[in-house]
Amino acid sequence: LQRAKTGGVAPADVKFDQAGALNSDYYPGDIGFDPLGLKPEDSEELDVMITKELQNGRLAMLAAAGFLAQEAVDGKGILEHFSS
Repeated sequence: LQRAKTGGVAPADVKFDQAGALNSDYYPGDIGFDPLGLKPEDSEELDVMITKELQNGRLAMLAAAGFLAQEAVDGKGILEHFSS
């Protein structure tokens, strides 16, 4: 709900055919939550940081898929591989 309030234009302020319109100053994913002050001020640096985070998430999903594939092949759980 907070993301919709931050990024979206109020339904009363848009035309019927523009449902789901976003504010002009809204950057997708940026809802203003930065308690440690890590968000770069420069927009190019922010784009690089967001790309790195996306790449990291994709790599983590591939690793999780690898764990599942290994378990499906030999029937042993992840922790069982460490004890053998």
